[in-house]
Amino acid sequence: MADNQIKKSGPARPISVVIPLLDESDSLEELHARLSSVLANLATRYELIFIDDGSTDDSIEVLKELRARDKAVKYIRFRRNFGKSAALAAGFSAARYDIIVTMDADLQDLPDQLPLLLGKLEEGNDLVSGWRFYRKDRLTKRMASRLYNKVTSILTGVRLHDINCGFKCYKKEVLDEVMIYGERHRYIPVLASYRGFRLGEVKIDHAPRAYGSSRYGFGRVSGGVFSLLTVILLTRYTNKPLHFFGVMGMSLAGVGTLIDSYLIFMRVFFREWLSNRPLLIIGTLLVIVGLQLVLFGLLAEMIAFSYRRENDYSIVETSEDEEARAETGRGVGADARAQQSLQENSGR
Repeated sequence: MADNQIKKSGPARPISVVIPLLDESDSLEELHARLSSVLANLATRYELIFIDDGSTDDSIEVLKELRARDKAVKYIRFRRNFGKSAALAAGFSAARYDIIVTMDADLQDLPDQLPLLLGKLEEGNDLVSGWRFYRKDRLTKRMASRLYNKVTSILTGVRLHDINCGFKCYKKEVLDEVMIYGERHRYIPVLASYRGFRLGEVKIDHAPRAYGSSRYGFGRVSGGVFSLLTVILLTRYTNKPLHFFGVMGMSLAGVGTLIDSYLIFMRVFFREWLSNRPLLIIGTLLVIVGLQLVLFGLLAEMIAFSYRRENDYSIVETSEDEEARAETGRGVGADARAQQSLQENSGR
């Protein structure tokens, strides 16, 4: 069991649960039953949004049967497999409520752990990620995930132990500001942190896979590495790409210049021939590549300036918002007093 005790998540609020799936027909009935039982005690209203990401089994038929029995169930079916980021983006767009939960459909994420995430969200966090403390996966997958999380934490500065856990809870305003595509769903906490949102983490129980088989493989590892580099660039260097490419370029050019300077010194003062020295080619190549990277950074700066569309800031509230709420409150109060006066006059 997780260290945390399951507790009430505070005032009941409407909740949207977004569940991407691919060939998970065997688990959908049980997942629906368990989620519905938990949410009945947590939310005033809720919706279960299933996104079928190009399944080839009977998943869509099961979802249609669930929809016929329970109108809280909604489904979106893709024409083919577009990936988890696309599935989550479609689910977020369809979600109606201000609290959004994401989880996988394979029942390794336990629905009865949902109160833990919601309770942490009520403490003032904008995004809460699950931490599969005792993860029930094979050893190679656990070790790769631990290494991945450690490297991601160091490179991004986001101190989460299990950043890739699919069991998360969000305030809708987070997802309104974070664009998700490609493989960026893995790094929503990083993107949210960059925008200034508050992150939380809570230990959760994790179950072994009961149905189907894992789709974890080398392709996902390599995709995650490339996406990590992309996210680092987008969060730290979006508006200053020259700082990224310039540092690399100047470093390479500097090393190349030192090598060539050494060779020139040896030729001038010690009459050594350079035709049989591979260092000459290496040094010259480093200078050329370094200068190209600097020029590439300058071009990237010009492109970023020309096509910049996203604001560099995220606003929580303004004085105008507060005044508008006050005006609305006064307006409601005046309307109530006028209605009461009208009723009293009618009584006379």
